[in-house]
Amino acid sequence: MSEPIIQLRAADFEEAMDFLNLVFSGHAPTDFAKLLPVLYRPTEEQMACNYAIRQQGRIRAVVGLFPLQWQVGQRVMKVAGIGGVSTHPNRRGTGLMQRLMQHCVAQMKTQGYHLSWLGGQRQRYLYCGYEKCGVGLSLSLSRANLRHCFAGDPALRFEPLAAADQASLARAWELHDAQPSRARRASGDFYLHCASWHHRPFAALDAGGRMVGYLVANAKGDLVTELVGESEEVGVEMARCWAVRGDQGINLDFNPAAAGLIRRLGQVCEGMSVHASGNWQVFAWEEVLGALLQLRQAGSPLPAGRVVVGIEGYGRLALEVEGERTCCARTDEEPAVAGEAPLMLRLLCGPLPPSQVVLLPAGAALLEAWCPLPLFWARQDGV
Repeated sequence: MSEPIIQLRAADFEEAMDFLNLVFSGHAPTDFAKLLPVLYRPTEEQMACNYAIRQQGRIRAVVGLFPLQWQVGQRVMKVAGIGGVSTHPNRRGTGLMQRLMQHCVAQMKTQGYHLSWLGGQRQRYLYCGYEKCGVGLSLSLSRANLRHCFAGDPALRFEPLAAADQASLARAWELHDAQPSRARRASGDFYLHCASWHHRPFAALDAGGRMVGYLVANAKGDLVTELVGESEEVGVEMARCWAVRGDQGINLDFNPAAAGLIRRLGQVCEGMSVHASGNWQVFAWEEVLGALLQLRQAGSPLPAGRVVVGIEGYGRLALEVEGERTCCARTDEEPAVAGEAPLMLRLLCGPLPPSQVVLLPAGAALLEAWCPLPLFWARQDGV
């Protein structure tokens, strides 16, 4: 008889951290409690997010299912973040991870999650219903770019954001929550989100000392995973002022929903790349595609029209754009294009244009103008 799948408890914290650190320290030492302090805490609520299998009383496999929320325009999506997927080295190949992943996916469906995100090797999780897709953008900015494209002295300075600086953290949280697409963060946990992955948050201050933005960077300062200003102009100046601090260039990660800032920085940056934002699985297709289509239209007007798509195992959906109004609704109409869920995720959500995923029929040609839809999950909210 198979060992039962259990949820860990606060009393299991030390053992669970030792287990995760052992499994993930093959290439370099790992300390999960410091790496992801917002997720790994010795509380009943946080430890219950970890599903495990014990053999002879000892943890031998773990999968974390972390309940997250994604604000997309006016809609809130329930996201299941999967992390800490681990099997003891002596038990690999025995099916423990597959059992735990199947259990977690079943829990997502029962508990009404809209979609799920995880990082990891594509084919490994394709077996569980995930597909690598979505859109993330990275821009590089060099000192040569600054020299040729900007005049005058930098107008902003940066100061580290400390965990005890509640006023500045509240301001950063306010700026974060003004974005049209973002993971919802509890205000009391904002610093822990920014400190994840051993990164550090900084406040951007103008000449008068007023906080006009914040960013999150890695220890070297050459990777910025989050940059939010009170305006697009401030965002550009923040990127400039941060880049001038180092001898080399910097890379900046962006949510595709930050279209205006990306357009501005795209005029001066050295290079840019588009990549998948993670491995995704969608359960509530109607709600998710509807929210993403509206977000896409809000960033740039889309041509009017209607396309019916078919998703195997879910049904048919009509996507429609008419002026500022967008709609996604179930229909009995014949689809212009159809396929299995992973294929449809790549078709609609990128990162490649739809015509580079399938040969688009005439009835689906509008997808080339509408897609990829901005399916994105920020690094600092990763699990």
